[in-house]
Amino acid sequence: MAAAGLPPLPKIEGDVDLFLDVFTHNSLRMPSAPMNEEYGNTDRLAELGANVLRLAVATHFFRKKPLLQSKEINDRIHEHLSDDIVNKWMEQYNLKHKLRIAPSEMKLIHDVKEMRKVFETYIGALYIRNGIQSIQPWISRLIDPESPVEDTVIMPPAAPAYAPPPPPPTSASSRAGNHAGYSPAPPKSPPPPIPPPYSMPGGPSSSQYQAPSQGSNQMYSMVTVALMNQKASQMGYQVTYPAEHTGPPHNPLWTVRCCLNGREYGRGTGKSQKIAKDEAARKTWAAMGW
Repeated sequence: MAAAGLPPLPKIEGDVDLFLDVFTHNSLRMPSAPMNEEYGNTDRLAELGANVLRLAVATHFFRKKPLLQSKEINDRIHEHLSDDIVNKWMEQYNLKHKLRIAPSEMKLIHDVKEMRKVFETYIGALYIRNGIQSIQPWISRLIDPESPVEDTVIMPPAAPAYAPPPPPPTSASSRAGNHAGYSPAPPKSPPPPIPPPYSMPGGPSSSQYQAPSQGSNQMYSMVTVALMNQKASQMGYQVTYPAEHTGPPHNPLWTVRCCLNGREYGRGTGKSQKIAKDEAARKTWAAMGW
């Protein structure tokens, strides 16, 4: 159990294999083990996680009021990401006890740099599964318990709808504009309406979802959860993936829904949560017409 007062540790949702991989030390791995098709190996996750962790801390201090100077931001980053502090987080969340390591290498549990790598690996795994939206509020609260949750995630604004440039002014309007000293900009077009939510085939609104056309099959098959999360964030949507499973623990059937701003647009099923989540993301991508 984590120490009292710590923000809850985000979970790697539903992917037991990834969780076990994160907490398996290299001392227990086969030297010639094949790379995972999605993320490669934990060394790659650690590299990704190190950069995501620094981004989360930098974002926190970038948004802090009153505004800090660039050097102050950099100093705060180094101060809050020292090896000793990251090692303390590992201890407070009892993550060291989850690590599977060869008995001959148990001394590495006390190596702060080695423990930092485990923490960064966990961050990398969180990022590819849950996105930055699950990491930023957690890290902000970890380094500043008084940080307001609603202010910790930067959501890029939705891309503005295209509006054609105004026609060149006539000589009369030019003179009027020069006289007034100001010409108002043309109004922006309203944003496109959000597509209707996805519903399961056979339901009352099953015709609202259409499978991707043959011409878009290649792009459809390339859609990943990470790509879906990135696109949704760029468009100003919050993505969630409610999941449930049925059947015996050794052979579950997962159902995952992909929701944008709380509304369902895609649903997937599979033998693992990852498979179902990927399918839900692809169906949502198609439903949104991206």
